[in-house]
Amino acid sequence: MIKIRILRFLYSFKSLYYRLRGIKVGRRCFISGFPELRRCRGSHLEIGDDVVMHSKKKYNTLIRMPIAISTVEPGARVELHAHCGLSGCKIVCANHVSVGEYTIIGPDAILYDCKEHEYSPEIGWLGRSKRTGKPIIIGKRCYIGMRSIILKGVTIGDDCVVSAGAVVTKDMPAGHIAIGNPATISPLPAHLTAPKP
Repeated sequence: MIKIRILRFLYSFKSLYYRLRGIKVGRRCFISGFPELRRCRGSHLEIGDDVVMHSKKKYNTLIRMPIAISTVEPGARVELHAHCGLSGCKIVCANHVSVGEYTIIGPDAILYDCKEHEYSPEIGWLGRSKRTGKPIIIGKRCYIGMRSIILKGVTIGDDCVVSAGAVVTKDMPAGHIAIGNPATISPLPAHLTAPKP
């Protein structure tokens, strides 16, 4: 009983810590470890109700580093909808990143909605003073495998699977699977498809 009270206190402390930094945190979220949540001025980072965020190996032995979510431009918006789960993943947002309800994102997965560098023929690769991005929208009940990468401008429909290590560069219709680099997209096999009511 005492352990449960201590855990509740720690979770409420973490939620308060993030709220004081301008991050919206929903009710009954489970946050293990300390995710690195960074919100630049004028941007929006919202965590829905019942979201699970694991940054400790105790809960997932594949985690190498804590969750890191950053908004990097004013007006950027990250939305983690209710009941989604994240483990040691990375999100960089200059425009809009939305993760749907009941979606799971595995360790070392990266969602990156912008370019970090531009190429100049005279000088080479340059850092950007301002990043522009295209939205990444992930639907409900998706599974994003470990070490996969989802690039800017990609929309993933409901009930999709992105396999481990896949690099997704184009939209995925609902009920599809992405495999490989660059990812090839095909309908989900029957054994991975939820039965229709």
